[in-house]
Parts: sequence; structure tokens; C-alpha cells
Amino acid sequence: MPFFLLLAVVTPAVIRTAPVLQSHRVYVTPENIVQGVSLLFALMVGAFMTERFPFRRKLVIRNGALDFLFCMTLAAYLIWFGPLFATHPEIILATISASRGAMYEVREAAPNISGVTTATQFGISYAIIYGMKVFQDGQKLPRRYHRMLAGIIALAVFRAMVFSERIAIVELVVPLFAVYATSKAPKVHVAGLGFKFFPYVLYAAAPLFFAIFEYPRSWINHYVNIYDNFWHFIADRFTLYYATSINNICALLRYSPNPTFRGEWTLNWLYKFPVIGQFLPTRPATKDGSWFLSFLSVYATPEYNNTTGILTVMYDWGWVLGLFLMVLYGAIAGISYSSLKSGLGPMRYIYPVFLYSMLEMTRIGYIYDGRAVSVLIGIIFSAVIWGKWQPATPSVPRKARPAPPLRSRPARLNAAAPVRSRV
Repeated sequence: MPFFLLLAVVTPAVIRTAPVLQSHRVYVTPENIVQGVSLLFALMVGAFMTERFPFRRKLVIRNGALDFLFCMTLAAYLIWFGPLFATHPEIILATISASRGAMYEVREAAPNISGVTTATQFGISYAIIYGMKVFQDGQKLPRRYHRMLAGIIALAVFRAMVFSERIAIVELVVPLFAVYATSKAPKVHVAGLGFKFFPYVLYAAAPLFFAIFEYPRSWINHYVNIYDNFWHFIADRFTLYYATSINNICALLRYSPNPTFRGEWTLNWLYKFPVIGQFLPTRPATKDGSWFLSFLSVYATPEYNNTTGILTVMYDWGWVLGLFLMVLYGAIAGISYSSLKSGLGPMRYIYPVFLYSMLEMTRIGYIYDGRAVSVLIGIIFSAVIWGKWQPATPSVPRKARPAPPLRSRPARLNAAAPVRSRV
């Protein structure tokens, strides 16, 4: 909530002074800020109500799930990028070496493939289950599973460099690190502070990580001719990603009829689902729809097409129903946190996804997107096929230490007292 309030305060100044925006109109109003705060408060209430939810049994996912998830992830990447490797490897090499325009050639030669791109998200499912087994349950896995995780991380780095998707690394590393941070007691004091203030450390490191991948993506292709130096560009672009997200949804709330009761944002994953999505209402207002891009062309800037995951529930369902949905969102997050904290129940496996979604909530509605739902599908499928219920290991009470035996101490004679003899 503090970050949302800070963002709402600085958004007008950022929008008005940015040199790259097509429109400098500010749509954020005090009413929007109050609505956003109320929705975040509803989220907190839901989490508070369920953070102590009890679990009686433990769900352990067997190693076969890791084999399945790795094979699916690897196969998806091979189908997606294999033809490009076979026909135009020079384009990939040019992208890795940060050649100008090479990244856009990769996007044209290897576009997203419905279903295949979704399967690459199973790598995140793998990382979460791996983290639970190794860090929380203390299992010693065969070495091949460690190599599989390294391979999945390498594929995510490749995707981020070649296809310009920083999120491919973040959504993999953050959940894995979150499981480690909540399962291990750090021995170094500095590391302990990092774990305790994990969200703040993440926000502090985000600009540097952002700069690494923004250089070949945007700087060398376009903005080198607009900004006076690279770091000015990074500071401006990083803040614009957040400021335009809240400004875009406020523009929608002002100029587009709402609520729609179609779930175009909160059920975005369902609109993209094979077969089912074809039968849902048309004209989705998501950033992938031409209608929304046309809207931004008139009222904002099409290049910055994100919307915050907070106020989108109002656009879909209205304020009252939005409050209920945010309470439900928080309740699920609270239950999953309770499961993770106790090490029991099945919900601990989905907590890292909800944690990352809340960290990104001011910028995007990650939990509403197909990326997050694909991760959850991988986890649920693994739990159904390879899950095994175990009774909770009872905590053995520490035996009371027996009291030391009483030792009889000989009476001390007082030297000053006379000794009387009996006659």
C-alpha cells in the first residue's frame, strides 16, 4: 500500500515531464486513489482472516513430476526456437551481441505459439516444487534434478536476452528464492536482513536488472537519439512503466463504459484459453486487443500498454464486487502462506506465485494472466498425478530434565558452642 500511494503521488509529475509520451494528460484522481487503497485494504483483510488456517496433513509431490515438467519445458523451447536455430542462427547470435534491430527480427521469425509458449511456464512449476523438496522438506535429490534446474534457468536467461522478456527470469528466480528465504535460517546477519526485507531489496535491485536488459531492447534501437545518457533513460523508462500503468486504467475508468461484467482483465487467461476463449464475449480490452491499443492511441501512449492489477477489478466488476474479489484474492494468499509456514497442506506450492503477483500488482495483474495460470496448472497437474499425502510429523516434546538428587549435607558443628556430654 505505501508503494501504491507513492506511485499515485508521483504519477502526475512523471506523466507531464516524460519526453517520450504521446499524451501528457493525467487521469489519476483522488477518487481513484481512495478506490485503490480500499481495494488493497480488502486484500489485506482477506489475508489476515486466513493466515492461520490449519492443515493436518502434508502433500509431497514425487520426483516423477520434476521429470515431466522438465521434459515439457524443454520440448516447448525446442518447438518454439528450434526452427530459428536451424535456419537463422545468425539472428540469435546478433541478438546476444546486442546488434541493433536483431531482437525485433527474432520476434518476427519466432512468434508466440499458442499452447507451446504456455508449456514453457512449466519450468517455473518445476522450480517451485524443487524448492519445496530441497529447501523446506530437506530432501536429497539425485544430481540430475539440480542439472535440470540449471538448464531451466539457462533457458529463461536465453529467452530474456533473445526474445526480450525480462519477466521470464524474474518469475522463475523470485519464487525459488522466496521458498529458500522462508525455509532456511540464514547464518549471516546481512543475509538475514535481506531475507527479512525481501520485497524492499527486490524493488531496490529492480532498476539495475531493468537496465541490463533494456540496453539491447530499447536503448540501442531507438532511445539513444532521444536521451542525453543511458542512466537518464533508465530512470525515466523505469518510472514510466509504473506511472503509465495506473494512468492507463484511470483513463479507461473515465472514458470507457464500465463495469463490463465480462472479466476482460481479471479473466484474461480464460480469453486466451484454447477453444474456450472463442466463445467468450468479443472485444477484450486487454493490451493484446486492438481496441485497447486504439484507445491508448487517442488518450495515452500505445508503447506503454500495461495496467495496474489493482483497479482493473473495478473496470471488470465494479467497486463493490471488486472489494469482494480482492478479499477472496487475499484469503487464498493467506491460506497458501499458512500452508507454506507450517509445511503442511497442498496450498504451499502456490504461495510463491501469489507472492510474485502481489509484488507486481502495481504494474500488472500477473495473477490474471495466462503466465501465472500456466504455472498453477503445472503444479496442480503434478499434485494430482504424483502427489502423496503424509500425516503431519508430530512435534516431539522435549523431555523434562529430572531434578538433581538431593544430597544430604552433614551438619556443621559450631565451634563456639560447647559440647555437652550425657552422663
